[in-house]
Amino acid sequence: MARLKTMTTQFIDGEPSGVRICRCTFSTMTTVFVPRPLLSRAKQIADLPLRGIYYLINDEDGAISRLYVGQTQQGIARLDDHNAKKDFWNKGVLFLSDDIQSFSLDNVSALEKYAIEQATASKRYTVENKVDPRYVIDQYQRPTVEQIYEEIAFVMGTFGYQIEDSDDALADVKLFYTSRRGVCARGVYTGDTFDVLDGSPIDLKVRPKLDRYERLRQELLASGDMVRQLDGGGLLMKTVPFSTPSGAADFVLGGSNNGWIEWKDGDRQTLDALYRK
Repeated sequence: MARLKTMTTQFIDGEPSGVRICRCTFSTMTTVFVPRPLLSRAKQIADLPLRGIYYLINDEDGAISRLYVGQTQQGIARLDDHNAKKDFWNKGVLFLSDDIQSFSLDNVSALEKYAIEQATASKRYTVENKVDPRYVIDQYQRPTVEQIYEEIAFVMGTFGYQIEDSDDALADVKLFYTSRRGVCARGVYTGDTFDVLDGSPIDLKVRPKLDRYERLRQELLASGDMVRQLDGGGLLMKTVPFSTPSGAADFVLGGSNNGWIEWKDGDRQTLDALYRK
């Protein structure tokens, strides 16, 4: 029998793209979604919990490209320091609670470490954490930490953010492939984005028609999220989302492409045939 989850969302000031407060039924956790320009407004909200973890994310291309995980004992005020010192993020998502058992100081440290581990394992985005917390999660904490993280992943999913392990995410989805000039890349169409998966080769010999995809290639090479191969091509080390299948094809193959007919499933059916006709 399918599990039913219910979540209530408050849109502060009635703005759908503004600050949001979310709570799942029967949960002690409060989620605060904060667009960076509205951080000062979010800090004015009264009676929010102070203890928990938070994500700083960059989603300017429609999906997470860069992410940082931290813990807080100060609630939203903790983001002030990041607002002054970190440039990459445009959204903050905090998961806070007054439950001193589930969100004890030790459990918050364990949850932060677990969230960083899961983010790193996902290979979906660049993780900005430079230091891995030394905290050791013991066998008694792990069930609580995993249960809280499951709710965090669910709430992030309602915002359109995929944070779980990429192998788990691929278990029940259809894969698409493009194969040309010796390049055989694979991807997933979510309905909102087309994600080129880690391990996909990239044809660096052909420049994309649009400059933004060439800039993205160079950024990924500089960060180590794509590495050069002996044949001069590139190999993705993380999953990269695109707003359109054509953009994904242009990034992989270079030039200009119709991604709706370029990407095909294992039976050689195109995206166009499966989703448009």
